Amino acid sequence: MGGIERPELLPDCEVPARYREPSAFVTTCLVRLADDSIGDNSRISSLQACAIRGGTAMAAASFMLKAAGPWHDDLQRIARESGAGVDRPAFTAADYTVGLCYVAGTKGLPAGLRHRAADALVHRADKAGFAEARSLLPKNGWGWLADAVREGWAVWTAHLFLADETAALTTRVKVGLALAGHDHPAGYVPESLERLVAHSDAPSADRLALAATVARRAPRSSVGLLRSVASNPLVQAGHRMAAIELLDEIDPVKAEEMRVLQTRLPSGRAARDQHRKAAERAEQEAAARKDRETPDAVVTRLESRIEEIFDDLDGRGSADWLADGLDNHIAETDWEGVAQDVADICGVARDKDFASCLDLLEVLTLIRYGDNTSLSPDLTDLDAVGDDNIPRLSSEELEEYARTEGEREWRFWQKLVERHGWNEDRLEELDDQMTEVNRNLSDSICQKAGDHLRELQQHLVWELWPALTTAARKRDFPAARRHAASVRLLADEAERAEALWRETTVRSYSFDPLTLPWPRELWLIFEEWHSAR
Repeated sequence: MGGIERPELLPDCEVPARYREPSAFVTTCLVRLADDSIGDNSRISSLQACAIRGGTAMAAASFMLKAAGPWHDDLQRIARESGAGVDRPAFTAADYTVGLCYVAGTKGLPAGLRHRAADALVHRADKAGFAEARSLLPKNGWGWLADAVREGWAVWTAHLFLADETAALTTRVKVGLALAGHDHPAGYVPESLERLVAHSDAPSADRLALAATVARRAPRSSVGLLRSVASNPLVQAGHRMAAIELLDEIDPVKAEEMRVLQTRLPSGRAARDQHRKAAERAEQEAAARKDRETPDAVVTRLESRIEEIFDDLDGRGSADWLADGLDNHIAETDWEGVAQDVADICGVARDKDFASCLDLLEVLTLIRYGDNTSLSPDLTDLDAVGDDNIPRLSSEELEEYARTEGEREWRFWQKLVERHGWNEDRLEELDDQMTEVNRNLSDSICQKAGDHLRELQQHLVWELWPALTTAARKRDFPAARRHAASVRLLADEAERAEALWRETTVRSYSFDPLTLPWPRELWLIFEEWHSAR
């Protein structure tokens, strides 16, 4: 019997399937945390190790601590004694989804705890979560759903399980009986339960039991199910009559219709022959559909998905939106606007989905184009080192620029004095020149810091990001990862540049002309001016 295919990605979680499995270390920590047969110190150490590792490991441990069940009080005690700060754990929504996969798929954990994680995964990711849970738990070990439904939880998971044609029919019937007795809203019968009652391979006694269970709980809701049993020629005659008797207690008119129908139903043998022929036709149609699924069609879908990822990459670093208002925000000295522009740059550079996007693109490219790609299995996104020339500006360089600009301003004034002479009041002229130089100096330094921010944004959207996407399109993924590392370095520099620019907007710069060498006659005037200040 085949199983549901495991989804490569889950909703709001871009972690590929191969990374949704815990490492040996995390597995050991989770198993020891739940093992009440070992000492508390070992369990506390395991919880603290998960807290230190954080992310998905802490998410998995956090779920275990909060999950309802016989282990709850004991694990809460371990949490209190550990002092690991589990009340406000730091992990993302995607980390929590992966943490649920860890718990559901770890074989050494109590079965009930894994079942709770599987149900939480279904509630979090719906049908994709159910497919993930089916791949993590034993294929033939889903009878626990019947007890869970009777206890009042995992009801939606049971609905999805009933609709899973790959599951064992006997288990589906067992879970269906529990679901049939569950207190649903008045008049509501789950569609999955209706399909199970009508299932051609289900024993007729089980079909009757499912309908009868609903009849005991909600008689009016069971009319459709009882009619389904009574009108199906594949159901044994005795079971059909039993369904009619139950229907007679609820709706005598419908019951009489079913009695009349019995005389027109084909015999059991004829009904089975019809069912067999219908099944053969279905198999032939399925084979025909499979034949229509040609390699060319598969290749087309694969190429379409690859192109979608490329389009997503292009859009992430597009000049059409990424910090496109930075120039105006700098010109208007808009601190909040500049901060948002830098935050957008950092968000693109440090987005976890970005690394997953490159990983997925590399895998799909390998599937589509084979070994003609520049694959480097040992080079991960974290190992890559940026080698692009990122524009940089330090505070020391800015101070040196301020000195150079100050000296240039005063030397230009010196040439004007030598060419045109002094004003009537030399000391007043020096005061005016000092004011003008310092004003120009502050403006020039602020301009330089702003230009550095502009240069970073321009370098990202016009040089670095296009180089990254070009390398990816050429299937040179080691180069693409190096460019990605450079993007992260640029984001770090953008944060420093923003802080430096803010400082220049509020700081008044000045330059002391007495630090420069002057001709003797000028020097004497400067000394007189300095003494008079």
